Amino acid sequence: MAIEGRFLPIVGGEPAPYVRAYVGFPGMGEAKAVDFLIDTGSDSTCLHSGDIGRLGIDYRDLREGSLRFSRGIGGSVGYYVERAWLLFIEATGERRFCELDIHICQSSAVPIMQTLPSLLGRDFLNLCSVHLDNALNLVHLEPRTVSGGFIQ
Repeated sequence: MAIEGRFLPIVGGEPAPYVRAYVGFPGMGEAKAVDFLIDTGSDSTCLHSGDIGRLGIDYRDLREGSLRFSRGIGGSVGYYVERAWLLFIEATGERRFCELDIHICQSSAVPIMQTLPSLLGRDFLNLCSVHLDNALNLVHLEPRTVSGGFIQ
């Protein structure tokens, strides 16, 4: 089966494709839901300010040596890289798990950074066949290899 999402309206822009996943980190408490923007332009899956706060991530718990800098249209931004797992619940109720490195955006006082959505990047998307159709409100991610519920 497939992981399904939806197109959501963007203030001042075209609707964009999102999918919900529950994110958990070893030793950081309970997993919580995050609506990820599907971003084929992002190398990595990233958490940004709003979701970092809702997940209760304390920057003091992040490994200082894992800080990496990423360059993009908006300039250079620091991200802590931490191992995490994602849980997707399909429309049928089936659960799909994936373990990968999540990039956690460094705390920033820049106002635009406070509004960025979290991104589901190519590190995950390349494991799936991706079908997006705004007119049909279709967001469909079909993992290529699944064993025992784990996306490989």
